[in-house]
Amino acid sequence: MSTAIIYIRVSTDEQAQKGYSQRSQEEKLNKYCRDNHIEIVQTIFEDHSAKNFDRPAWTSMIKELNMNRATRPNLILFTRWDRFSRNTANAYYTITQLQKIGIEPQATDQPLDMSVPENKVLLAMYIVTAEVENDRRSLNIKQGIHKAKKEGRYMGRAPIGYLNISLPDGTKTIVPREPEATLIKKAFRDFDENISVRSYHKTVLRGGLKCSLNAFFNILQNPVYCGKIRVPSLNGKTIVEVQGIHKPLISIEIFDEVQSRIKRRDKKYIKQSDNSELMFRGILSCPLCSKKMSGSGSKGRSKKYFYYHCSSSCGYRVRADQVNENLLSGIRLLKPNVEYTPIFEDLIRKIYGKLYEQKSIDKTNINRSLYKMIERVANARELLVKGTIDEEDYHSIKSDCENRIGILGTQLNDAYKLDIQQKQSLKKLTKCFLKPALIFRGTDNSIELKVASLFLNKDFVYSDADFTSHLKDEVRIVYVSQHSNTKENFEEAGVIKNISKEQEDIISNVIEIELIKGNKISTQNATKVLSFLLKLAEICISIKIKIG
Repeated sequence: MSTAIIYIRVSTDEQAQKGYSQRSQEEKLNKYCRDNHIEIVQTIFEDHSAKNFDRPAWTSMIKELNMNRATRPNLILFTRWDRFSRNTANAYYTITQLQKIGIEPQATDQPLDMSVPENKVLLAMYIVTAEVENDRRSLNIKQGIHKAKKEGRYMGRAPIGYLNISLPDGTKTIVPREPEATLIKKAFRDFDENISVRSYHKTVLRGGLKCSLNAFFNILQNPVYCGKIRVPSLNGKTIVEVQGIHKPLISIEIFDEVQSRIKRRDKKYIKQSDNSELMFRGILSCPLCSKKMSGSGSKGRSKKYFYYHCSSSCGYRVRADQVNENLLSGIRLLKPNVEYTPIFEDLIRKIYGKLYEQKSIDKTNINRSLYKMIERVANARELLVKGTIDEEDYHSIKSDCENRIGILGTQLNDAYKLDIQQKQSLKKLTKCFLKPALIFRGTDNSIELKVASLFLNKDFVYSDADFTSHLKDEVRIVYVSQHSNTKENFEEAGVIKNISKEQEDIISNVIEIELIKGNKISTQNATKVLSFLLKLAEICISIKIKIG
């Protein structure tokens, strides 16, 4: 006696429009099973769309079938093929997967013998018809929303300060909601371009309006508050604004003025292009008053001269080219202790491993798949010789396999290229570790500043003294052969949190390296050495370094 799972799927709109009720489907399927002496082992009820198989009840059923092989039924029954799927590609794939585990899907109102090749055409017609119907419904909904927006109706959940309602004639719209509406009016009227949106958001929060910073920024730029509705074209390429039927909170003039203020403020605070002439601006402290020095250019007779200068009344200034050359000369002289090069290379490999995790290709799996495709063609040839399959089926299998072999070959080639690229990158990045001055060649000022901050002390007061005295202690351990071993508390730095087992091994390695050299170093300071190497590796990977 055959066994079956009966699958009953219905969505709300189908139940209302076509009478595809769960009870109706269940009655038909139960009667079919009684008439054909089929034992029902389970009844599955589904209320999700059939545009794909990402449905809770279906997913749960497939999981149980894969786990309980001994109790698998022979059939999965449903009334019509559109109850099974409305997507042709998904349907064919799922049918194949079910047949592999010995289960035959079947529609009781549209029965098909899947062993007859011609019936696959009929199956395609059933499912394509449902798929077209689904696409048409989706397009009708999209066109309906577009038409409603063009008529000035706000569609969707009401924005902050409004409430969704239905008018007596059934038309949906939005109306002001208090007290948010009054607070938003005040927010627009009091907006000041001289303070940041973040600061102004805090002021508005204290006034009683509850919303996130991102939501508040959207409020300030949303034309719905001045009575306008944004209407994207059906292809999404253009957007027009139409007059809405809802009541505006502010006038168009106030809204436009706020947009102008936002643009003026953005323009005012756009970060100026960084000057490589002022690469150490932001970390230098004034030798007279200890305040952070800024930098700027001064136009001379023939060219522009750049200076680091103090912004306070002390008036200290120094030519930027002299400071840059002094510091870069010191950086050029830095040479790492050879024991730390393998550690740096190991960190690079680990970081690259994370970066390439999604892109990396398992060459073993690709080769295995290639052999399977070749074996499949060979098997098909044998079946053709035996007369099990005809020549048309053989050529179909052969063509499919050849296409897949071509794709797999490309993936395999990409995998080998990726290996070569990683090895070449490792050499370049190691060169930057050996010669850190290379990082300052061809990179923007933000990177230069990040590297300088990584190497130099936080309160770096510029002077012509020995350059190494300005380096952080962890840097001097890696790059200078002689360093003080009496200073146990390093300058405060970002220490690694949640240290992994691999990182613990590196820390132990650092301690061992220093002990061999006769230097005692604590676990905390060895951790800071690792943190420095890790940050340097991340910086090197994040930029395209031009190495001659």
